[in-house]
Amino acid sequence: MGIIKRQSLKTSIVNYAGVLIGVIFFNFIFPHLISEEYLGLIGLLQNLMYILVSLPALGLAHVLLRYYSIWKDTDQVKRFNAFAMIMMGLGLLVFSLLYIVFKQPIIENYKTHSSLFIPYYFLVIPLVILQAYTQYFEIYGMVKLRVAVPAFLREIVTRVLLITLIYFFVYKLLNEQQFIYGFVGVYVVTFLILLFYMIKGLQFKASDAKKYLNDNKDLKSQLQYGGGMLLLMISTNIHNFLDGIILPAYLGLGALGIYLRPLVLGQMIQVPYRAISQISLPILREAIVENNMKKVYELNNQIGINLFLIGTFLFSLLIANADGIFSLLPTSYAVGKSVLYIVAAGRLLDMAFGLNSEILNSSKYYNFIIALSVLMMIMTVSLNMLLIPRMGMNGAALAVSISLITFNILKTIIIYLKYGFHCFSKHYLTLIFISFLVIGILYFIPFLQFVDHHMFLNACLNIVFKGIIGSFIFLIPTYLFNVSPDLNDFIKLILSGKILKGGHKMDHL
Repeated sequence: MGIIKRQSLKTSIVNYAGVLIGVIFFNFIFPHLISEEYLGLIGLLQNLMYILVSLPALGLAHVLLRYYSIWKDTDQVKRFNAFAMIMMGLGLLVFSLLYIVFKQPIIENYKTHSSLFIPYYFLVIPLVILQAYTQYFEIYGMVKLRVAVPAFLREIVTRVLLITLIYFFVYKLLNEQQFIYGFVGVYVVTFLILLFYMIKGLQFKASDAKKYLNDNKDLKSQLQYGGGMLLLMISTNIHNFLDGIILPAYLGLGALGIYLRPLVLGQMIQVPYRAISQISLPILREAIVENNMKKVYELNNQIGINLFLIGTFLFSLLIANADGIFSLLPTSYAVGKSVLYIVAAGRLLDMAFGLNSEILNSSKYYNFIIALSVLMMIMTVSLNMLLIPRMGMNGAALAVSISLITFNILKTIIIYLKYGFHCFSKHYLTLIFISFLVIGILYFIPFLQFVDHHMFLNACLNIVFKGIIGSFIFLIPTYLFNVSPDLNDFIKLILSGKILKGGHKMDHL
């Protein structure tokens, strides 16, 4: 567990630093500096990139993830790397041709409400190419148990470059076209740095693709798995990003620019899940390959309660500070407050189910998660088409949350039927009670005037003040009830002073 804790801690710090940078600038500063339409355009380009990359990626990165524990001491890794690079290149070529062919029917959906996107339609192609190879290299770093550097590039370097680019645009050092083309340039720069790290730092090698095909007795099953993962990733990405594509078609780029602010805030709850999941997955896969289900059960239980603890803590502080958060934004953004509540609740419940996706993905029952993902995709598309015209932004948020919760319930039922365990315990109820307690107490704390006639500073100070009070209210009973032994050990380490003096090992964290 030491490597999980070390890399998870590093990656969580990087992820939260990146999220903090993104939230400060993209959620609270840039809405006052650039229009909702430009924020929406950036969001639409990113959402199209994340959805469309699924097809040319071909699920190959997940084949590497599944079989690396078998291949790691052989030349099969570099052979598969070469095969994957070639096949993804062909996939990207086919994607580019199809994207060009279907230009007219696609832009028809945007020309009425989101015409600003049309001149930059073709920029999606280089974004998808960069993202396809970036995702593969990030998975390669994951199997090497080195996720902190790729996370740093993704979460911090990319955001810092985008922030710099936007300031150049705000101060008219760049015109609109240069700004949008520069947006693509940011992804080029981070990709080149990642490629250098892969080759020099992690010794990424790719050769003998023919030998992978010719000297591989399990080729059929590996490619079948890749096909299943391709379907899974298409379904998952449609679920995660479809709202950002449909919303501007119905309501315009300005509506998307508003919607993405509370969406990002609500998704902040899941930042630790991404970090812990990434570094836990190779170890989880290895335990399943060895049929060590006791280890899988213990890992799922331990991580499940820790994820829900972190989730309820962040959820409580976020909901309690919603009024203060939206007072930092232009008044036109206030319509997104209910989006925050819906998205945060959905993401919290997603964290409550532990590593159910990772367990099914790693097991012989991975076909179940593929089937469930297709069901979730159908639900997501149907609910978005049904609810957005009727409920606007709230409809988009509900579509994502309802399909996500349904997906998790069904996954947990399958794991219980096949393996006889789940991650839930009595402490889940304890955390729910503590969360309601925190929200209830903070609700009755009035808005305080720390500084006369300074709304922005007062809003920030009220958020900090409620955050400190809420943290104590949450952590004290959590510690006393011993909800998470890992949290209690960490608090004891802090109280002992050893963590400040260096008298500890990372394995103790």
